[in-house]
Amino acid sequence: MKANQDVTLGIFFAVVGIVAGAIALSYPIGTPSRMGPGFFPVIIAVLLTLTGGAVLLRARRAGSLSIESVTWRPVVLVPMMVVLFAVLIEPLGLPLAIFVLLVGTAASSVQFEIRWKAAAGAALFSAVCAIVFVKVLGLPIPLAGSWLPFSG
Repeated sequence: MKANQDVTLGIFFAVVGIVAGAIALSYPIGTPSRMGPGFFPVIIAVLLTLTGGAVLLRARRAGSLSIESVTWRPVVLVPMMVVLFAVLIEPLGLPLAIFVLLVGTAASSVQFEIRWKAAAGAALFSAVCAIVFVKVLGLPIPLAGSWLPFSG
């Protein structure tokens, strides 16, 4: 196997899955009816490792694009937007922080253009996330930020 995109991605998934699984096994797993804190992370780690194996098998069977160069804009911008989301969630509230996250990560694409449909989709997704996480699941996340006039 040559070092191509599928091989690199498969190895990355498998390594992250194995490391995450090893860490998750240090927590009590419990049973399906009484899940412990390690139950869900172990399942995700196993799925991630299996995905890595499947990608490696695909790389072995079919040709894949070789790694030419790295586009640094998404590599830098996506993690930066996740950190910005964590910083903005208190002052802006969940819906606006998610909107900033979505638009910022979309800007990492070379095909990025802000249009009304994309902005409306991001706003709708932000609203749905706010409803699901705050109203339905009851997470203590502010809907309106601390500096906004209508934060209550």
